Amino acid sequence: MQYKIMNKIFLNRGFTLTEILIVIGIALVLTTIVVSVFTNIKNNQTLDKDSGLVIEVIRQAKSLTLNSKNSSQYGVHFESGSVTIFTGTTYSAGSSSNLVHSLSSGNSATTSLSGGGRDIVFKRLSGETDNNGTIILSSQFSTTTKIITVYKTGLVE
Repeated sequence: MQYKIMNKIFLNRGFTLTEILIVIGIALVLTTIVVSVFTNIKNNQTLDKDSGLVIEVIRQAKSLTLNSKNSSQYGVHFESGSVTIFTGTTYSAGSSSNLVHSLSSGNSATTSLSGGGRDIVFKRLSGETDNNGTIILSSQFSTTTKIITVYKTGLVE
């Protein structure tokens, strides 16, 4: 009698196809959730990085103007995928003095500056700008945006 019970226990040790499919389904759902979370984190980090880059570029242009480097004014020009520091009061795409900083792939910048346009130019001695407004950074991979505000005084936040 005891032999029959032990034999039955050892003969029924496998998994059914239904059990295997359920485990695979659960594993796929968990994997999808984890990958989605990590992708969102990565996209937010690249947007944060680009936001910091744009703020630093604006501050650098203001600093160059206040220091009167080469006795000139400096400004920042915004393209969809890049930010450029330029010398003078107007942006010239082919100038060799331009310092171009590319945004991360999939991120873009749009501007809403007073007077329209895509340039912020700082005034010598005061560091003020007539092109105050906002720069909106967005990612094509998420709905998150970052808004950078440039005040008339040249302050950036």
